Amino acid sequence: MNKLILKTRPIKLLAATLLLCLLAPYASAQTIKIATLAPEGTSWMIDMRAGATEIQERTDGRVKFKFYGGGVQGNDKQVLRKMRIGQLHGGAFTSNAVSVFQKDAQLYALPMLFNNSEEVRYVRARMDQRLREGIEEAGYANFGFAGGGFAFIMSKSPIANMEDMEGLKIWVPDGDKMSYGAVKAMGVSPVTMPLTDVLTGLQTELIDTIMGPPAGTIVLQWNTAVNYVTELPLAYIFAILIIEKKVFDRLQPGDQAIVREVMERIYLKFDQEGDAQNLAAHQALLDDGIKSVTPDVGQLSTWHSAVQESNHKLASEGVVSEQLLTELECHVDAFRSGDTGKDCK
Repeated sequence: MNKLILKTRPIKLLAATLLLCLLAPYASAQTIKIATLAPEGTSWMIDMRAGATEIQERTDGRVKFKFYGGGVQGNDKQVLRKMRIGQLHGGAFTSNAVSVFQKDAQLYALPMLFNNSEEVRYVRARMDQRLREGIEEAGYANFGFAGGGFAFIMSKSPIANMEDMEGLKIWVPDGDKMSYGAVKAMGVSPVTMPLTDVLTGLQTELIDTIMGPPAGTIVLQWNTAVNYVTELPLAYIFAILIIEKKVFDRLQPGDQAIVREVMERIYLKFDQEGDAQNLAAHQALLDDGIKSVTPDVGQLSTWHSAVQESNHKLASEGVVSEQLLTELECHVDAFRSGDTGKDCK
């Protein structure tokens, strides 16, 4: 018996060594560091922290999240730099910042694609999965799109037509080629700056006009520095949470499944509540004294034509996929005409 033990001991040691090697990538606890501009105390931060607690409990402490809220890690570009050097592992990004991860992820945010939320829902039911797969293939785990309703023009003076825009200093997010092109198409020279500098820009009159969703405008306190909102849905706004796949892949497969389950559930909740919250925020702006401006009817077709031309120019330059833009517009046309059986692929 002793001889048998001695003979089999090297085999057992070898097997144990191989097992340890296989499990090595998953052996230690992983803390995933996430940055976001969402201020502490907002529903986003509360829900995400609750999700992180659930994940930590269900993985027996193997997976932890650390959130840096309120923009303390800097603007989108600064967060991206910190991700590249491993100081951060991911972040929550709005639609105007996601192109750095995968160019077509920003497709829904092209200006003046949609007239209402019903059109958005119809298109997203047919295109979300492919856009998400593109983000994954680019090297980032993601958990769905959280829609936030539409952005509107908000300004210090009323804007009802193109003539009203002459001489204005309109903010465009730094690096947002789509919004930049749209504003240029309207005959205005945009002013680019990071989202984190917008409130200061309004207060110091570096800018006098913004484009943003009512809910985000209130959260970031931009509403304290504008007087008017033009009732024209400009662009669909959404957010995504991404984690670098090289970090996510270090988690045990079962832990990855738990993270996806919890975060996808939370992001679905955000998505389902986004439109309603944005509408409520819009009404809150009006109740707080911001004045509603109706665009001149004769200007709408001019605005739409100019912006759509800009969208297609950007697609021809490779900013987004021409094929996907054509498909999206096909879906919108199908919804508007009632031809919901139309094959747009």
